[in-house]
Amino acid sequence: MTTIKPRVVRALKDARTRLRDAAAAAHSNATAESDRSARALEDEHETLETALDAATTALAEARTIHALDNVAAHTSEYRLSLADAMQRHADASAVTETAADRLRERTRQLRTAERLVDRVERHRAKREARSEQIRIDDLNGRRRPCE
Repeated sequence: MTTIKPRVVRALKDARTRLRDAAAAAHSNATAESDRSARALEDEHETLETALDAATTALAEARTIHALDNVAAHTSEYRLSLADAMQRHADASAVTETAADRLRERTRQLRTAERLVDRVERHRAKREARSEQIRIDDLNGRRRPCE
């Protein structure tokens, strides 16, 4: 078995910690963007509802095909805006999921590095305890001068 140097293991753990922190920050940003896109989607829904309510009045007052086309064109603009908002929200949700997956992976890697640090420290402590016990046994086993 090769011995892993404690300094190397601690450096690995520190690097994994920084990577996990970066993934956490990316996930936080992605979540905030997803929340913003959800609010924008809700706003677009409300805007479409308002436009459709206004369209009922315009439909009731329409007397020509041209007036009906104007109502349809007016409401289709809001429907397109809603579709765009839905796509932006779907994209933001996908980015959030990807960031969450990356965060889970980085967290798992950090836990592995922490277990490795613990293992190396336990091995080192055992080795030092064994060395100390040998030293004490050697001291106790020496001949004492006669008095």
